[in-house]
Amino acid sequence: MPFFGALTRGALFRAPLRTFSSSAALGVAPRPAKVNTKLKTHSGAKKRFFPMTGTGKGAAPLTKFKHGHANKQHLNSAMSRVRLNRLEKSAVVSGGRTARMLRRLLAPRM
Repeated sequence: MPFFGALTRGALFRAPLRTFSSSAALGVAPRPAKVNTKLKTHSGAKKRFFPMTGTGKGAAPLTKFKHGHANKQHLNSAMSRVRLNRLEKSAVVSGGRTARMLRRLLAPRM
């Protein structure tokens, strides 16, 4: 235990290796301005989500996206028919962060 005490005691009085305020004095170059580039259409999102046109009265167009459910391709013999029938129907993503992300991923397509 005396060895551990010596390490912690020495660490308390040791000067820091680098202070954060000295980075500007060292001549660090400023970051370049952010360039807004266009994004490519996401191929996976293009195949899975379909924009629903004409949704919302007076709202922004293309705020809803239609998609199919997952978990129905295999290993579904133990599932009830009610669940499988529910998974066959398509679902709608409307509003929120997910719809905003899909608008950005599918932007060149729309």
